[in-house]
Amino acid sequence: MNYIILIFCSIILPNISLKHIKPKICINCKYFLPDNDDGKYGKCSLFPKNNPIFLVNGIQNEEYYYCSTSRDTISMCGEEGKYYKKKIVKKKNIK
Repeated sequence: MNYIILIFCSIILPNISLKHIKPKICINCKYFLPDNDDGKYGKCSLFPKNNPIFLVNGIQNEEYYYCSTSRDTISMCGEEGKYYKKKIVKKKNIK
């Protein structure tokens, strides 16, 4: 009986503990809007800013929160990436 427990602990438990959870990275999200540089100042198209000037001049100016802001705020995406959706990249057939 002790051997069965020993085998279970030495084979099964390490495999269960090796499961690694991949973090949800904003750059791989479909709502990510890249900046011109390295993505440090990328924005999230899922969370537009309220624009009170639109009510004054009627010009629609699309402004979005930075990804770092939306990941820090619990009511938005949060650290765990509640609204994360993986970006689907279609490969082009070049002939």
